Amino acid sequence: MNINKLLIKQMATLSGVLGLILGVLTIIPFVCNFSFFALIVLAAPIILFYMKKLDMIGILDVKQGAMYGAIVGFVSFLAFSVSFVPLATVVGLLYKGSFYLGISLLVRSGFFVVVMMVFFVAILAALMNAFSGLVTIYIYNQIEQKPEESKTDINIEE
Repeated sequence: MNINKLLIKQMATLSGVLGLILGVLTIIPFVCNFSFFALIVLAAPIILFYMKKLDMIGILDVKQGAMYGAIVGFVSFLAFSVSFVPLATVVGLLYKGSFYLGISLLVRSGFFVVVMMVFFVAILAALMNAFSGLVTIYIYNQIEQKPEESKTDINIEE
């Protein structure tokens, strides 16, 4: 399997932007559940559909869909954490009865604890997005029109 470095960079950039946007949206109380679900499960299908629509990626098999989904999930959750953790900490410190008070207490317990929790949840997000990327590419390959193979008429005469 050949890995295109430019494709990985583009995918990481798009996932980072998606993660940053979802990190800011997760602060909003009524949107937080939907945006976190989109981050954990739907980040890979969103990025893969967007890249397919712009013809940034060609025909993929399910192994590549799983690999790209894992990359998207991991990078998007790291970018999500870069925007969400500081914002949630500020909200938790300003409003003591807030839902985000637990995150501000977690930040007070130490930087290492926060980094380890972010890393392990990013691995879980990578696993979930690997599966959703695999399913996305499988469904896309079933729906997509494949290029016709060269048709040849072979007449064997005795």
